Amino acid sequence: MREGAAERRVREAFASVHAPEGVKARALAAIEARRGERERAAAEPPAAAVAEGRPRSSRPRARRRARLLLAACLVVAVVGAGLLWLAATPTAYVDIDVNPSIELGLNRFDRVVSARGLNEDGESVLAATDVTWMGYEDAVRALAEGMEAAGYLTEDSAVSVTVSCGDDAQYGAIEDASHRCLGASAAEVSCSHASEEEHRAAHEEGLGVGKWRIWRELVDAGSDLTAEDAADMSVHELTELLEGAGASSGSSSGHHGGRHRGQSGHD
Repeated sequence: MREGAAERRVREAFASVHAPEGVKARALAAIEARRGERERAAAEPPAAAVAEGRPRSSRPRARRRARLLLAACLVVAVVGAGLLWLAATPTAYVDIDVNPSIELGLNRFDRVVSARGLNEDGESVLAATDVTWMGYEDAVRALAEGMEAAGYLTEDSAVSVTVSCGDDAQYGAIEDASHRCLGASAAEVSCSHASEEEHRAAHEEGLGVGKWRIWRELVDAGSDLTAEDAADMSVHELTELLEGAGASSGSSSGHHGGRHRGQSGHD
């Protein structure tokens, strides 16, 4: 079956959409099936006309109907591709620093559409816990359980959650879910807003934003600690270094957010 320009445009549109390949494949298969049905219907003469030997005068009309139906299918496909694009496009990035350090990309529906480890420990946790397409709260709860099981998250841990997004309502929902899911396991959870510039600068150094802020304060205080060394340290260890240098961490001060004391006897 020869592929027309319209069908080719649909395939190109789907190729540009970031979504699970299975979802795109099923959508394209459904469109192809519908197109085949319409073309077969247009090619076959009406049964009554065949039986009575009448001329196939209804073929032009059937072809017009098939073209209209195909156009409707293409419109549905384009709209569906747009919805897939909305579902797969991050509107917020969340860095979770303990040690491990993990970045989650969330769409406008607070679903995880991307997850990556910012250091080896982060990669290890994500290798054991696939959170893609989970709701944010379910994803953080699963990550917290995985980090506890691996010994990364303990009652002495300090957790930094930084959120880069332009929607205050989404930020508030992320902050609340972070405190609920992590506060019971760690000594302290801080959640704050991060600008796009901070997010980019931190990741260029191979750090989550929470660690990057503390590391920058250490460097400003005269420390020769490298970003590479900071990446392998926990937030708790970095904070102790900063306090030893005569400063206190400002990783959440001056930013939209707050601290939450854990419920493990450290209140």
